[in-house]
Amino acid sequence: MTTDVERATAPREPDAPRRRRRVLQPRAIAAITLAWMLLWDRVTWGNVINGVLVGLLVTYAFPLPSIEFQGRLRPHRVLLLIAHFLVDLVGSSWQVMRLAFGRRRPRNAVIEVQLRSRSDFYLTITAELVALVPGSVVVDARRSTSVLYLHLLDVEHEGRIEAQRAHVLAIERRVVRALGSREEIAALETGGPWPYVPGPKDSPGDRPGAPDPTDATDATDEEDRP
Repeated sequence: MTTDVERATAPREPDAPRRRRRVLQPRAIAAITLAWMLLWDRVTWGNVINGVLVGLLVTYAFPLPSIEFQGRLRPHRVLLLIAHFLVDLVGSSWQVMRLAFGRRRPRNAVIEVQLRSRSDFYLTITAELVALVPGSVVVDARRSTSVLYLHLLDVEHEGRIEAQRAHVLAIERRVVRALGSREEIAALETGGPWPYVPGPKDSPGDRPGAPDPTDATDATDEEDRP
Protein backbone atom coordinates (compact mmCIF):
# COMPACT_ATOMS: atom_id res chain seq x y z
CA MET A 1 0.00 0.00 0.00
CA THR A 2 1.37 3.43 -0.96
CA THR A 3 1.18 6.10 1.73
CA ASP A 4 0.76 9.84 1.31
CA VAL A 5 4.30 10.41 2.59
CA GLU A 6 5.74 8.11 -0.06
CA ARG A 7 3.80 9.94 -2.77
CA ALA A 8 5.02 13.33 -1.57
CA THR A 9 8.67 12.24 -1.49
CA ALA A 10 8.57 10.27 -4.74
CA PRO A 11 10.15 11.86 -7.85
CA ARG A 12 7.64 13.99 -9.67
CA GLU A 13 6.76 12.79 -13.13
CA PRO A 14 6.68 15.40 -15.91
CA ASP A 15 3.30 16.95 -16.43
CA ALA A 16 1.53 15.94 -19.61
CA PRO A 17 0.71 18.81 -21.97
CA ARG A 18 -2.71 20.25 -21.29
CA ARG A 19 -5.45 19.49 -23.77
CA ARG A 20 -6.10 22.19 -26.32
CA ARG A 21 -9.75 23.20 -26.24
CA ARG A 22 -11.60 25.03 -28.99
CA VAL A 23 -13.11 27.93 -27.09
CA LEU A 24 -13.53 31.62 -27.80
CA GLN A 25 -10.26 33.50 -27.13
CA PRO A 26 -11.05 37.24 -27.26
CA ARG A 27 -7.53 38.44 -26.49
CA ALA A 28 -5.96 36.26 -29.17
CA ILE A 29 -8.59 37.36 -31.69
CA ALA A 30 -7.97 41.03 -30.83
CA ALA A 31 -4.21 40.57 -31.26
CA ILE A 32 -4.65 38.86 -34.63
CA THR A 33 -7.08 41.58 -35.76
CA LEU A 34 -4.55 44.27 -34.81
CA ALA A 35 -1.78 42.44 -36.68
CA TRP A 36 -4.08 42.10 -39.70
CA MET A 37 -4.77 45.85 -39.80
CA LEU A 38 -1.06 46.62 -39.42
CA LEU A 39 -0.32 44.38 -42.39
CA TRP A 40 -2.85 46.26 -44.54
CA ASP A 41 -1.70 49.62 -43.13
CA ARG A 42 -5.24 50.93 -43.18
CA VAL A 43 -8.04 51.07 -40.62
CA THR A 44 -11.34 50.32 -42.33
CA TRP A 45 -14.46 48.41 -41.36
CA GLY A 46 -13.61 45.80 -43.97
CA ASN A 47 -10.12 45.22 -42.51
CA VAL A 48 -11.54 45.05 -38.98
CA ILE A 49 -14.20 42.49 -39.97
CA ASN A 50 -11.71 40.46 -41.99
CA GLY A 51 -9.24 40.55 -39.10
CA VAL A 52 -11.88 39.25 -36.69
CA LEU A 53 -12.80 36.48 -39.11
CA VAL A 54 -9.15 35.50 -39.54
CA GLY A 55 -8.73 35.55 -35.76
CA LEU A 56 -11.73 33.26 -35.30
CA LEU A 57 -10.46 30.90 -37.97
CA VAL A 58 -6.93 30.74 -36.53
CA THR A 59 -8.00 30.29 -32.89
CA TYR A 60 -10.50 27.55 -33.72
CA ALA A 61 -8.29 25.75 -36.26
CA PHE A 62 -5.13 26.02 -34.13
CA PRO A 63 -6.28 26.39 -30.50
CA LEU A 64 -3.63 27.47 -28.03
CA PRO A 65 -3.16 25.45 -24.81
CA SER A 66 -4.52 26.99 -21.65
CA ILE A 67 -1.92 28.51 -19.31
CA GLU A 68 -2.79 28.92 -15.62
CA PHE A 69 -1.26 31.82 -13.71
CA GLN A 70 -1.51 31.82 -9.93
CA GLY A 71 1.23 34.35 -9.17
CA ARG A 72 1.34 38.01 -8.20
CA LEU A 73 3.04 40.95 -9.90
CA ARG A 74 5.86 42.49 -7.85
CA PRO A 75 6.86 45.84 -9.43
CA HIS A 76 10.31 46.11 -7.81
CA ARG A 77 11.17 42.55 -8.91
CA VAL A 78 9.94 43.32 -12.42
CA LEU A 79 12.21 46.37 -12.58
CA LEU A 80 15.12 44.25 -11.38
CA LEU A 81 14.31 41.67 -14.06
CA ILE A 82 14.29 44.36 -16.76
CA ALA A 83 17.57 45.84 -15.48
CA HIS A 84 19.31 42.46 -15.61
CA PHE A 85 17.94 41.90 -19.12
CA LEU A 86 19.34 45.25 -20.33
CA VAL A 87 22.74 44.44 -18.84
CA ASP A 88 22.73 41.03 -20.55
CA LEU A 89 21.65 42.67 -23.81
CA VAL A 90 24.53 45.17 -23.79
CA GLY A 91 27.14 42.62 -22.72
CA SER A 92 26.10 40.01 -25.27
CA SER A 93 25.92 42.59 -28.07
CA TRP A 94 29.48 43.66 -27.30
CA GLN A 95 30.64 40.05 -27.35
CA VAL A 96 28.95 39.37 -30.71
CA MET A 97 30.47 42.53 -32.17
CA ARG A 98 33.95 41.47 -31.09
CA LEU A 99 33.45 38.06 -32.72
CA ALA A 100 32.16 39.67 -35.92
CA PHE A 101 35.26 41.85 -36.32
CA GLY A 102 37.73 39.33 -34.92
CA ARG A 103 39.71 36.73 -36.82
CA ARG A 104 39.01 33.81 -34.49
CA ARG A 105 36.37 31.39 -35.69
CA PRO A 106 33.84 30.82 -32.89
CA ARG A 107 32.96 27.37 -31.69
CA ASN A 108 29.21 26.85 -31.27
CA ALA A 109 27.22 24.29 -29.31
CA VAL A 110 23.67 23.15 -28.56
CA ILE A 111 22.97 22.55 -24.88
CA GLU A 112 20.06 21.32 -22.78
CA VAL A 113 18.83 23.30 -19.77
CA GLN A 114 16.41 21.69 -17.31
CA LEU A 115 14.25 24.38 -15.74
CA ARG A 116 13.02 23.97 -12.18
CA SER A 117 9.52 25.36 -12.63
CA ARG A 118 6.64 23.37 -14.14
CA SER A 119 4.68 26.31 -15.51
CA ASP A 120 4.19 27.01 -19.22
CA PHE A 121 3.96 30.69 -18.34
CA TYR A 122 7.43 30.88 -16.77
CA LEU A 123 8.86 28.58 -19.44
CA THR A 124 7.67 30.96 -22.17
CA ILE A 125 8.95 34.14 -20.49
CA THR A 126 12.33 32.58 -19.70
CA ALA A 127 12.71 31.34 -23.27
CA GLU A 128 11.81 34.78 -24.66
CA LEU A 129 14.31 36.60 -22.43
CA VAL A 130 17.04 34.16 -23.42
CA ALA A 131 16.22 34.35 -27.14
CA LEU A 132 16.17 38.17 -27.20
CA VAL A 133 19.79 38.33 -26.05
CA PRO A 134 22.29 38.10 -28.97
CA GLY A 135 24.46 35.00 -29.03
CA SER A 136 21.83 32.52 -27.82
CA VAL A 137 18.91 31.03 -29.73
CA VAL A 138 16.17 28.79 -28.30
CA VAL A 139 16.10 25.80 -30.64
CA ASP A 140 13.30 23.92 -28.87
CA ALA A 141 11.19 24.12 -25.71
CA ARG A 142 9.62 20.98 -24.25
CA ARG A 143 6.45 21.73 -22.28
CA SER A 144 6.13 18.20 -20.92
CA THR A 145 9.54 18.27 -19.21
CA SER A 146 10.26 22.04 -18.93
CA VAL A 147 13.49 21.71 -20.91
CA LEU A 148 15.06 24.36 -23.14
CA TYR A 149 17.49 23.56 -25.94
CA LEU A 150 19.79 26.48 -26.73
CA HIS A 151 22.24 27.18 -29.53
CA LEU A 152 25.19 29.08 -28.09
CA LEU A 153 27.71 31.23 -29.90
CA ASP A 154 31.38 30.96 -28.90
CA VAL A 155 31.85 28.26 -26.24
CA GLU A 156 35.61 28.09 -26.69
CA HIS A 157 36.40 29.01 -23.11
CA GLU A 158 36.30 26.28 -20.47
CA GLY A 159 33.19 26.40 -18.32
CA ARG A 160 31.23 28.48 -20.81
CA ILE A 161 28.48 25.86 -21.17
CA GLU A 162 27.93 25.44 -17.44
CA ALA A 163 28.03 29.21 -17.00
CA GLN A 164 25.31 29.58 -19.61
CA ARG A 165 23.16 26.94 -17.88
CA ALA A 166 23.54 28.81 -14.60
CA HIS A 167 22.68 32.05 -16.39
CA VAL A 168 19.42 30.62 -17.78
CA LEU A 169 18.45 29.27 -14.34
CA ALA A 170 19.18 32.72 -12.86
CA ILE A 171 16.80 34.27 -15.41
CA GLU A 172 14.14 31.73 -14.46
CA ARG A 173 14.64 32.55 -10.78
CA ARG A 174 14.21 36.28 -11.42
CA VAL A 175 11.07 35.62 -13.49
CA VAL A 176 9.46 33.52 -10.75
CA ARG A 177 10.43 36.02 -8.07
CA ALA A 178 8.86 38.83 -10.09
CA LEU A 179 5.64 37.06 -11.07
CA GLY A 180 5.26 33.91 -8.98
CA SER A 181 3.21 33.12 -5.92
CA ARG A 182 4.72 32.53 -2.48
CA GLU A 183 4.37 28.77 -2.90
CA GLU A 184 6.11 28.85 -6.28
CA ILE A 185 8.97 31.00 -4.98
CA ALA A 186 9.40 28.69 -1.97
CA ALA A 187 9.45 25.62 -4.23
CA LEU A 188 12.07 27.24 -6.46
CA GLU A 189 14.31 28.27 -3.57
CA THR A 190 14.09 25.02 -1.60
CA GLY A 191 13.92 22.60 -4.52
CA GLY A 192 10.64 21.16 -3.25
CA PRO A 193 7.69 19.93 -5.33
CA TRP A 194 6.19 22.52 -7.65
CA PRO A 195 2.69 23.68 -6.62
CA TYR A 196 0.00 21.83 -8.55
CA VAL A 197 -2.59 23.84 -10.45
CA PRO A 198 -5.71 21.68 -11.00
CA GLY A 199 -7.30 21.71 -14.41
CA PRO A 200 -11.01 22.09 -15.04
CA LYS A 201 -11.51 18.38 -15.59
CA ASP A 202 -9.17 17.03 -12.90
CA SER A 203 -10.62 14.76 -10.25
CA PRO A 204 -9.39 14.85 -6.63
CA GLY A 205 -7.51 11.59 -7.13
CA ASP A 206 -5.47 13.13 -9.95
CA ARG A 207 -3.71 15.59 -7.66
CA PRO A 208 -0.14 14.67 -6.65
CA GLY A 209 -0.20 13.44 -3.07
CA ALA A 210 -3.95 12.92 -3.00
CA PRO A 211 -5.13 9.74 -1.26
CA ASP A 212 -5.98 6.93 -3.63
CA PRO A 213 -9.38 5.33 -2.93
CA THR A 214 -8.01 1.92 -3.91
CA ASP A 215 -5.41 2.19 -1.15
CA ALA A 216 -8.15 2.63 1.45
CA THR A 217 -9.98 -0.38 0.06
CA ASP A 218 -6.84 -2.51 0.22
CA ALA A 219 -6.18 -1.45 3.80
CA THR A 220 -9.74 -2.35 4.84
CA ASP A 221 -9.48 -5.72 3.19
CA GLU A 222 -6.23 -6.47 4.98
CA GLU A 223 -7.75 -5.58 8.36
CA ASP A 224 -10.74 -7.84 7.74
CA ARG A 225 -8.60 -10.79 6.83
CA PRO A 226 -8.04 -13.34 9.63
